[in-house]
Amino acid sequence: MAADAKNLSGAEEYVSLALEIGEPIAPATEKNVRDAVAKADGVLPDSLHVSEKAITLCYDPARITKEELTNLLEQAGVQAKTTETDRAPFF
Repeated sequence: MAADAKNLSGAEEYVSLALEIGEPIAPATEKNVRDAVAKADGVLPDSLHVSEKAITLCYDPARITKEELTNLLEQAGVQAKTTETDRAPFF
């Protein structure tokens, strides 16, 4: 996480991504999701939240797209029903 902070300019505008999931994910799948997100460039550190009905995180659209994130999560084993994005405040 310290290395990620060094790469930030301080002017990033993050967007929140919420994926509605059809059913709770298995612990192994959640680990895959957390590992994949940790490696993704442009995701706000510690913004990932996994619940029974949704996965939410914040990302910098200048560094990674919503489609890339959705594909990343699908490859990790998540079956998303819907996705929503909103502008997040500056961090």
